[in-house]
Amino acid sequence: MSAVAASQPAPTTNATARPTRRFVTPVVIALVLVVGLALSLALGAVRIPIAELWPILAGSGEGSAERIVLHARLPRAIVALIAGANLAVAGVLLQGVTRNPLADPGIIGVTAGAGMAATVVLAAFPEAAHALPLAAFLGAMASAVFVYAVSWTPGGSGSGGTSPVRMVLAGVAVNAILGAVIGVLITAYADRIPAVMFWTAGSFNGRGWSHFWQILPYSIIGLALAFALRSRVRILELGDDSASTMGISVERTRLLAFAAAALLAGSAASVAGLVGFVGLVVPHLVRLTMGSNRLIVPVSAFAGGALLLWADLAARTALAPSELPVGVVTGLVGGPYFIFLLYKSGWLR
Repeated sequence: MSAVAASQPAPTTNATARPTRRFVTPVVIALVLVVGLALSLALGAVRIPIAELWPILAGSGEGSAERIVLHARLPRAIVALIAGANLAVAGVLLQGVTRNPLADPGIIGVTAGAGMAATVVLAAFPEAAHALPLAAFLGAMASAVFVYAVSWTPGGSGSGGTSPVRMVLAGVAVNAILGAVIGVLITAYADRIPAVMFWTAGSFNGRGWSHFWQILPYSIIGLALAFALRSRVRILELGDDSASTMGISVERTRLLAFAAAALLAGSAASVAGLVGFVGLVVPHLVRLTMGSNRLIVPVSAFAGGALLLWADLAARTALAPSELPVGVVTGLVGGPYFIFLLYKSGWLR
């Protein structure tokens, strides 16, 4: 009897399943990313066989296929990957420092700041459309700085500083104000609404190598800072008192994480427009499959890039030859799926 029992496999426990998930999840995300990249390069108005992609990427391609892949689809796909990574990591940082599971780049006013700056350019100064990415980035950063300043409370003996609640409330107020300003501008310049609305819904149409070089330095700085702060942000999730007891400088960590999130989200908005959902959902998906661990920042970066890459692919091909805004795709697909995941995890029961 004991011999039979000994020969039976032991039941799988959460302790043994979790290391497996932590290994399988990054592998699955990497596969999804690679497949999405291949399809993004192959599919479009002109379909290119996947077998021809490697020769083109290796420099032995020729003709129109090479021009399409190397000068149109490849930079667009890479920009989508970087923007998705930036938004996802920004969400990880903000959910950590605000201890709010619903925090995303929009909560600190980055989205609204970028949207207002872009609306001003497109509506009032259409001749300066070439400066749209720079204007969006500056608007996002200015809005983030303003939110942090409004949420700051002076005080001595360590009583001053910011708090997650004040940051969230300040972000909501700034979003409401800037959203009203955008509405006024759209009403005043109704003849230019199509250009404004398409950008505010998010798009990678026309993105090239210039946009890649524009977003790259900000992404490197923001992602490096996020990776360096990952351990302190995880400790900050336990509460300000616990973090202080463990030797963490709460205000310095919150300020650096806030700045990194604004930098990442602002740079993404400068090239992609206003794309929602990524920074909110991706950190949740990674935590559900891997738990909160030291790999959450790099895994979320790859998952965010893969998500936005597939969203852009769907935007280009779903109603071809017409193109949907990528923000529409992320909202339509991601919103219901996020609610389903919340229900399955027991958070809505």
